Amino acid sequence: MTDKETRIIIREKAQNYGVLSIVFGFVGIFIFSIIFSPIAFILGVLAISKKEYVAGFIGIIFSIIGVLTSPILMALLNLPIVFLDFPTITHIRHGTYL
Repeated sequence: MTDKETRIIIREKAQNYGVLSIVFGFVGIFIFSIIFSPIAFILGVLAISKKEYVAGFIGIIFSIIGVLTSPILMALLNLPIVFLDFPTITHIRHGTYL
């Protein structure tokens, strides 16, 4: 006769991707958004795929806000003229390029 052992497996449901997405997205709004916002977006998508809908959507929203408020991204896309009305390289003042 063989003895069958009863095993109890306890799985704790942790919302790691969602929480990380929110944290990276929130930090990305204020600093290093060119790095943190894409990470927050990817983690938000992973959170949604793991059925962490609320945390995933919040992380994605924070990452989008971080991208939109990124000064580095605005400089790369030449967006200060749209949002802040600053002169850019193509702006001519007194006949010289700035």
